[in-house]
Amino acid sequence: MSKIGLSFCILYLALTAMFVWGSHNAGGDTKGAFVLLQLPLTFQLGFIDWVGLGKVTEGWSWGVSYAVIVPLTLLFLYYAGWAISRLIKKSGRTRPSANAS
Repeated sequence: MSKIGLSFCILYLALTAMFVWGSHNAGGDTKGAFVLLQLPLTFQLGFIDWVGLGKVTEGWSWGVSYAVIVPLTLLFLYYAGWAISRLIKKSGRTRPSANAS
């Protein structure tokens, strides 16, 4: 299990939960709620649009957007953390042992 990948996923989920919670507690500010819901998906939707698949996501509700994009983002973040872990291990930069003199 990749601790770095898991850390990335936990951080993303915590930020996403914070933004969703904030959008529901926006006090009637619909523009603010919209922006808060958009933040966790902004880069992913931008990438989807950049590769020419923006038409696929048109008309998606927030629920569908989150149900599709968040799991894919978590997979990407975990893999990125796993890859970073591998690079660190290959470079020989491992943590020194607590028992090393």
